[in-house]
Amino acid sequence: MDALAFQMLFYLVATLFPLGWYLCFMGQENPSNYLSNHGLFTLLLMVVFFGVFGCFSERSPKKPEENTNWISPTEPSILLENLKKSFSQLDVNNYRRCFLVEQFQFQADPTILANNLGVFSNWGWDNENQFFNNLNRLSKPINPANSLQFTNVRTLNISSDSLEYTADYEAAIYHQDTSFKSVNFAGLLSFQLKRNRQNEWQIVRWQDNKTRPTPCVSDLKQNFFAR
Repeated sequence: MDALAFQMLFYLVATLFPLGWYLCFMGQENPSNYLSNHGLFTLLLMVVFFGVFGCFSERSPKKPEENTNWISPTEPSILLENLKKSFSQLDVNNYRRCFLVEQFQFQADPTILANNLGVFSNWGWDNENQFFNNLNRLSKPINPANSLQFTNVRTLNISSDSLEYTADYEAAIYHQDTSFKSVNFAGLLSFQLKRNRQNEWQIVRWQDNKTRPTPCVSDLKQNFFAR
């Protein structure tokens, strides 16, 4: 029984009980009237009783909402699928869950880094979060053609709870920033993945390298970080 229901029940009893008693019994000399009013009083008691019963009856708990776009990343491959989905759908909450935020570091392409030390010299989760929220805000409505794909995947086991993942990537993000024309990005990425205490894999470090004339993710982050 929650506080609101209890309060409503209290006022109901406090109001109806004295009123019913007065109407049913005070000043009654005729026994037939007494019996009639006695029935009325009984009816009032039944209303209060079933009100109490209804308030205390067990309610079925609400089922938690299921997020069908997230799968517990008990394997590195599941984590990377979660990352692809959250990046493509610009899902801020699920994107965050892909990273070990307390330790996360992003290392931009070396050339872009050298030209933008003020932006990339100490890029941690706060920077990543600001970039992704800005990207989400400036990309609505979310385009279903957004994508992130990995090819030529290589993995290196560092320990039972840590590995390095390297791949070529291609991404497409259809945003609404008219001052930044690029929507296609490509390069070489390197992730350091770690298993957390819940036995789920997360990204600790992200190294980006430009491999084509096409802009890379470092360009994307540089543009949307300050938007």
